[in-house]
Amino acid sequence: MADSRRSKNFNENKVVTILGPGTVVNGDIHCKGTIRIEGFVGGNVISEDSVVLLESGRVRGSVFAGQIIVGGEVEGNVSAVERVEITAGGRVVGDLTAPRISIHEGVVFEGRCTMKAVPVPVG
Repeated sequence: MADSRRSKNFNENKVVTILGPGTVVNGDIHCKGTIRIEGFVGGNVISEDSVVLLESGRVRGSVFAGQIIVGGEVEGNVSAVERVEITAGGRVVGDLTAPRISIHEGVVFEGRCTMKAVPVPVG
């Protein structure tokens, strides 16, 4: 893991990897930039920047990134260096860990919530 004391600007709008609707990946994904998931991942997702899981996106595994936005479904733990946001319609069955956590109305969340810093992920 890299030194978590260094400041980094995470950008969910600068997407470098897209898993489109209908895409199925079985295995872990490691990426340096932001990844947008609209398909299914059966494994862990690790990004040095951001993970954006849209409404059609599903992950069965843990998600670890600088920041994470969940609009789809995660069955696993979600850990972020900066923030985790679960938008309306999102579903997380697992634990959340991040210094900032936002859970919108209409979300399904089953797990524990820990607000603390985690190290920057290194893929």
